[in-house]
Amino acid sequence: MKKILELIIEPNSRKRKEFSQTLSKLAETLQSSSLQINDSEDSPTINIIVRWETAAEMHRALKGDEFAILSGAIAALCEKTTIRLNDKLVANHISMLAKIKKN
Repeated sequence: MKKILELIIEPNSRKRKEFSQTLSKLAETLQSSSLQINDSEDSPTINIIVRWETAAEMHRALKGDEFAILSGAIAALCEKTTIRLNDKLVANHISMLAKIKKN
């Protein structure tokens, strides 16, 4: 069963460029996943959508270094985060990404 993770992130306005640079580097590493990043100067939010074919693939990716770096960058540089899995709200804080990792 396909898994779709969506992160709706609002970076701190003073740290948006730093966050975008971190995200750009991570996107290069995560190319094996189906990754979509919507980062518009006109919107205060950045949407990240990642698709996996199976739950096992998702769990492996979420336990990897790339998602640890992404979680740390979000915690340090962003003000708001919404986490959705398969179009259902999971949490409103990046620390809750661990909840998905365990399930």
